[in-house]
Amino acid sequence: MANKPIKKSQPAPAKPLTAAPQPVVTRGAVAPASQQGLFSVRNLCILLGLVSFVVYFNTIWNGFVMDDVMVLKDNRMVLQGAKAVPELLTTPHMRGYLIIPNDLYRPLSLVMFALEYELFGLSPMVHHFFNIVTFAGCSIMLFLFLHKFFDGARVAVAFMAALIFAVHPVHTEVVANIKSRDELMCFFFGFWSLNLFMDYMRSGKMWQLLAGVVMFYLSIISKETVVAFLGIIPLLFFVYHNSNRTRAILISAGTFVAFGIFWGVRTWVLNLYDANNPAATVEFIDNALSGAPDMPVTAIQVFTTKVVVMGHYLKLMFFPYPLVSTYSFNAIPYADLASIRFWVSLLVYGALIYFMVTRFLKDRRDPWAFGIMFYLATIFLFSNFPFLMGAELAERFAFFASAGTCLLVALAIEKWIIKGIANDVATLKTGKVLAILAPLCLLYAGWAVARNAEWKDNTTLYRADIKRSPDDVRLYHNVGSALAEEEYAKATDTAQKLAIDAESLGYLHKGAEIYPGYADLYVEIARIYDRRKQYDSSIKYNQMALKLNPINFTANNNLGSVLLTAGRYREAIPYFKLAMEYNPNFKYAYINAARCYQQLQQFDSAIINFRKLLEFEPQNIDIYTEIGTGYFMLQRYDSAAYYYKIVQQAKPDDANIANNIGAVLLNQQKYAESVPYFTKSIQLNPGYFNAYTNLARAYFYSGQYAAAIQTITKEMEMDKQQSIKDIPYIALCYQKMGNMAEAKKWEAISKTYYSNFKLE
Repeated sequence: MANKPIKKSQPAPAKPLTAAPQPVVTRGAVAPASQQGLFSVRNLCILLGLVSFVVYFNTIWNGFVMDDVMVLKDNRMVLQGAKAVPELLTTPHMRGYLIIPNDLYRPLSLVMFALEYELFGLSPMVHHFFNIVTFAGCSIMLFLFLHKFFDGARVAVAFMAALIFAVHPVHTEVVANIKSRDELMCFFFGFWSLNLFMDYMRSGKMWQLLAGVVMFYLSIISKETVVAFLGIIPLLFFVYHNSNRTRAILISAGTFVAFGIFWGVRTWVLNLYDANNPAATVEFIDNALSGAPDMPVTAIQVFTTKVVVMGHYLKLMFFPYPLVSTYSFNAIPYADLASIRFWVSLLVYGALIYFMVTRFLKDRRDPWAFGIMFYLATIFLFSNFPFLMGAELAERFAFFASAGTCLLVALAIEKWIIKGIANDVATLKTGKVLAILAPLCLLYAGWAVARNAEWKDNTTLYRADIKRSPDDVRLYHNVGSALAEEEYAKATDTAQKLAIDAESLGYLHKGAEIYPGYADLYVEIARIYDRRKQYDSSIKYNQMALKLNPINFTANNNLGSVLLTAGRYREAIPYFKLAMEYNPNFKYAYINAARCYQQLQQFDSAIINFRKLLEFEPQNIDIYTEIGTGYFMLQRYDSAAYYYKIVQQAKPDDANIANNIGAVLLNQQKYAESVPYFTKSIQLNPGYFNAYTNLARAYFYSGQYAAAIQTITKEMEMDKQQSIKDIPYIALCYQKMGNMAEAKKWEAISKTYYSNFKLE
């Protein structure tokens, strides 16, 4: 039987595809074509920068507001410019303005301020400009991080999150308040470090790891908020981007080393200045959760109010209204277990945490879970649960945390509006996305622009805020002080000034009704009464302030100032000394004490205080004049001449200083040398009578008798009464010249003048 040929099996015919295969999202995916042109990552970064500038550009015209005085305007170290940088890096944060027992170490923003001052002077416009630049950098760094977080596959989500972040009104305090540069720089360098670590995780280039650690260190010496990254970084690189365990370990180790170095430097600096006292209490007026001596708060009230505060932060993330500059006592009333606000906040956070946990357990790389974890990790630092903050609540504390909630909003738009993976930014141009995103961004941006304008100056800010938070005791103090100090200084007539004082007193007394234990209210009331020359009332309110807070340096200084004005110099000096003790950087106490010592003719002590004042105002030429005069009165003429000549270099056309230098030479019996100075003084001020007197004596003692007679004759033409003491010199001049007849004549004239004016 013949063998049959074996048939080769034929492949089954291919079936037609009924649907296109779904794209597989992989790391390092090639961006869609639309993202490689107009919507490239580079162009999106530029767009975010422009949006940030547009939204915050109107802060350029704002002035110095709130704590700008402490870190910049009146900070003696910062105002030394670039030469102060080494000192700023090795001193506590507030040392250039005041001394506190539990200070911080945040040198980088102060260094930046000093360099700006060196280059541009004290210009609020310049400092506001750099705040905007830094904020634009923050928006860009957030976008780049999220772009890498999604491996370039969901650029629309990354851009939406960063765009919402750029226009979010809750950031107005951080950008509009120059002082908050520390928060901006912390965010900027913190997210720069995350970007570098993401690059290192992908490429393994060691320079990226080292640069990331440096950026993390720069972030933490800007402000401590980035300490939350010690938990976020391991989560990010061991869970979400865990392609290389060794690199994840090195990244985490690097950040912990940087933190360890920071903590070591911080401890050394603060201990060096005895400013590392963790037992120092938080002031009740700063954080009502600390409880006032006359207003005890139960543990239940503290706990429930903390939960309410956390709920307020979450509300600000999505509904940022109202915005206010401070949240002191009674802005957020104490809660208890019966409070609806407590239960709503607790339930919302419970639901949020439940949602986060279930999402994370389902998918260890779930971006929703990451957004919630980022929010919780960064806001928890300011929740008052781990420790009491210097403020019960502050909008600047929400700056980092808002990055997490902006991501959640972007994810929500992707899920429920785009309804798919938004790997192409062009999807944002669709009508249904624009219908949600455009109104949201316009609403946020419009509110941010309007809020920026309220940060124009202290009076504008506090007047706006007190309408939104009418029970906040500190706001009443703030608006009263702004009126009494800033607006009063602008007033041009008496009626306007009286009206300002009346309005200011109204706010201050209203604050005292809300909380009678707030000493600063009485300090400001006393200041107004002092200005109105109602000294008894001024003393009364300063004493009320000191009874509540004996270490209030302003009250001590102001009480001493009232006594100084009343001529009670010896009584005033102890109060100025107490002000110096409680705040060695309080320059007004030094000048007031110096004035007292001058009046008591204790010129050595006056000089000591004036020289201390020079540390704060090295460019104040008038202080050199005062020191020179002190040495002159002590007959230490070489020292007097040294300081007077410093003044003359700065003010070469000052008639008074020319006369003073001549007076030094006259008393050193350098008569001929003194003549040119008195002559110059008279040329600069032809009516300067004292210069004529000194010139006449210089001529007499240098043997220029005719010139002396001529000068005294000029004196007599100017003021006969003042010239009485110099007329005898005419007689002496004629006697020296051998003309005894004229000498006797002028001797008789001098007696006649003396008798006539004595009778008058």
